[in-house]
Amino acid sequence: MIRMLLRVLGDEYARAMRRTVILMTITAVVEGLSYALLVPVLRALLGGTPADAVPWLVAFGTAVALYAVLRYISDLSGMRVGTTMLRGMYHRLGRHLARLPLGWYNAGRIGEVSALAGRGLLQAMGVAAHLLAPFISALVTPLTIVAVMTAFDWRTGLAALLAAPVVAA
Repeated sequence: MIRMLLRVLGDEYARAMRRTVILMTITAVVEGLSYALLVPVLRALLGGTPADAVPWLVAFGTAVALYAVLRYISDLSGMRVGTTMLRGMYHRLGRHLARLPLGWYNAGRIGEVSALAGRGLLQAMGVAAHLLAPFISALVTPLTIVAVMTAFDWRTGLAALLAAPVVAA
């Protein structure tokens, strides 16, 4: 779906959309890494010397703060890309409609164009603004967590990887 959207939008808007997707992916990786920092934090807190948790808590707090900043920037980028692409699609639709012969316009087609230009384009462009970040986060964050689990203990990572299809279902 994203490929088709990028093809319809053209190179002018596709570049900004790709940057936004990359930024949202980096944000999801940072989110997964911040979750992974809970392992050493909890080990230190629940271990014999809870004071050892201070550096891990600082690292965890820094990761969460970085995630918050990246999430804000990526959400804002998604909104900007969505509105910019919407404007571009309206211009492209208008240019295309201006090239059509007058005989093409009848009562049925005018209604179709009205529905397409109204609700249809808004829904399509809302993907970048509202649906893309949660979709990317839902895919990348768990994969990051599984990768970190594998780094801590390969058996736990393998178990999480094998359980992923069951959890997804």
